[in-house]
Amino acid sequence: MSKKSNNLKFSTELDLKRRFLAELILMDDIFMRVVLKDVKCTEFILQTILEKPELRVKRQSIQSDLKNLEGRSLVLDCLCTDKKGTIYNIELQNDSLGASPKRARYHSGLIDMNISKKGKSFDYLPESYVIFICGRDILKGDKQIYHISRIIKESGAVFPDQTNIIYVNTSKSSSNELGKLIEDFYTADPKKMHSKILAKRVSKLKIAENLEKGDEKAMTTYYDRLKRQWKKEGTEEGMAKGMAKGMAKGMAEGLEKSEDIMARLMGILVKEGRIDDLAKASEDKSYRKSLLKEFQLI
Repeated sequence: MSKKSNNLKFSTELDLKRRFLAELILMDDIFMRVVLKDVKCTEFILQTILEKPELRVKRQSIQSDLKNLEGRSLVLDCLCTDKKGTIYNIELQNDSLGASPKRARYHSGLIDMNISKKGKSFDYLPESYVIFICGRDILKGDKQIYHISRIIKESGAVFPDQTNIIYVNTSKSSSNELGKLIEDFYTADPKKMHSKILAKRVSKLKIAENLEKGDEKAMTTYYDRLKRQWKKEGTEEGMAKGMAKGMAKGMAEGLEKSEDIMARLMGILVKEGRIDDLAKASEDKSYRKSLLKEFQLI
């Protein structure tokens, strides 16, 4: 009887995992990171966004940790280089707060700081791209893609520092190649995806009969890790809301939804691991206000 119950439990859990995987899309950031472990997928996405079919990725790192000894460090979703030495940072951002222009600036600067070598001329810094794939139109220009680079105001000429920032707005559809890629980002069924490269990778990760033993083990670990993360985030969110409620009492009367705003701020700080900022914000009103401005909450 006990053995039968265990088998039933395992079957139910297995079915749950399959349903869970079947519903995932590339716009789920953790799943995207798993998909991008296949360099061919990273390569295809870059080729489409940059309209460079000849682009070839030489090496890449998923969740690369860039250190800043004097300030805030970053964990990048995907950092890679092509055969020409150009550097690309791909970031998936469903929350507009995580894709602010100043965050893009910081990504670009921190990448330069981590790749520059002591004694080397600055002329050796390679061209770089910071690419935000966003669930919303962050820059509010009703464009599908935004290319940002410095220009000389007096002449209109491009300032040749070779730093590039790109925002992809996945909320806007079209029938061009970028539009097809965006559709694939939101397509759960790999059989309905436009890209054979992405479909092959997604199918292997999502459909049980296509999984090799190593992939099945990896997906099981991934599923269990997500469950733990969701449980942790739920706990942290509750703590954040509790702190926000206490802080909101001391704020000026008449501020609409102040409790919700503070809860969002606390949640963001906890999620990004900015514990020192969280502690300081609970005591310092001016610092709290600067954080609210940083995340565009006021």
